[in-house]
Amino acid sequence: MRLAWLFLVLAIATEVVGLTVMKAASGSGSYWGHVVMYASIALSYVFLARAVKTIPVGVAYAVWEGSGVAVITLVSVFVFGHALSGREMLGLAMAVAGILLLNAGRSDAEEAAA
Repeated sequence: MRLAWLFLVLAIATEVVGLTVMKAASGSGSYWGHVVMYASIALSYVFLARAVKTIPVGVAYAVWEGSGVAVITLVSVFVFGHALSGREMLGLAMAVAGILLLNAGRSDAEEAAA
């Protein structure tokens, strides 16, 4: 089970790398930037596929997508200097709260099954 969560974390990390490189490569037109972007995003899906062998697909996808959005937003702020509006901050907080609630519900279901 822990290995599945490691694969999910790797899926999130490689997605964030791919999207970060996409932003950087879009301005420079770098061929290698696009190669890294496509490879990172493809690897993210490989890791996600490994994670869903153990983690329910709905939970894994929600955590992958929600965490990816949250982390790439932080990268956008700290690396690319994007200033978040109040609505964006609220949306980010709601996404994080949703991920936490989803995982809390999963824990309760696991305890009930045991």
